[in-house]
This record gives sequence, structure tokens and C-alpha cells, in this order.
Amino acid sequence: MTASAMFIAVGLLARRDYSRQQIKSKLIQKAFAIDEIEKALDRCTDNGFLDDSRFAALLLRSHISKGHGQNRIRQSMAQKGLSKSDIETTLNRSDCDWFELAKSKALKKYANSGPITDQKERAKRVRYLLGQGFAYDQIAYALEVDSNE
Repeated sequence: MTASAMFIAVGLLARRDYSRQQIKSKLIQKAFAIDEIEKALDRCTDNGFLDDSRFAALLLRSHISKGHGQNRIRQSMAQKGLSKSDIETTLNRSDCDWFELAKSKALKKYANSGPITDQKERAKRVRYLLGQGFAYDQIAYALEVDSNE
């Protein structure tokens, strides 16, 4: 007897949250029919097992705890199949101070390096913070505070 798409979806969601798109991809890989997949996803959503906005909020908290900026979080959410509106709504609802997060990330990374002494060192720190997903104004704030101490 083969398992139904609903059974597989609930089994996956029992272990951890996924986006609707991720579950859909997993069910497609298992060769379920698209209409069966959509019915299963709709039932999971109706029963509260599947909620993209809840998943986005969990993902946001996880990334903030890792010290990631908005750009990196936005990219990660998009890769997980969340809609642009879910991503932007979640980021806009966040009470995170992105400037302070950038500052703490820079201070943690370069605590033993001392203040910025030349342009090469400054460029290195800017590249690092850009890679962590921070915007230029947040990086400028983080490095300005860093160079004043």
C-alpha cells in the first residue's frame, strides 16, 4: 500500500516547519499527482499544520540569532519558497534593530583585531558585513561606532 500525499506531508510537518513550496517539492519528488498534492497542502493549511507566515517568523528569529542582516534573511526565505509579500511582511513586523545587530556582529568578529587602521582593513570588514546581509548604512554605522571606540 502506498502512502498518501497527506500522510507524507503531515509526517514531514510533524518533525519541523516547512514552507508550502518545500512540501510541494518533496511531494512532487515522490511522484504524486499535482491535484492530490494541492488537496493535501490545502488540508494541511486548513488544519494549521502548514503556515508560511509562521514559518517565516521562525526563520527570521533563527537568522537574527545568528546575526544575519535583512538581505541575507530575505534571500534565505526566497530560497525556501516563501512569497515576496510574506517575506516583506515578516521583516517589517520585526522589532530588530538592524544597526545594532550589525554593530554587535562586527564587534564579535573583530573583537581581537582592534580599531580599523587603514582602508584595506575597512574594506575587509565591509565585505564581511555585506556577506552577512547588512545594508551599507547599517555597515557604516557599525564601523563608525567601531572606529570611535
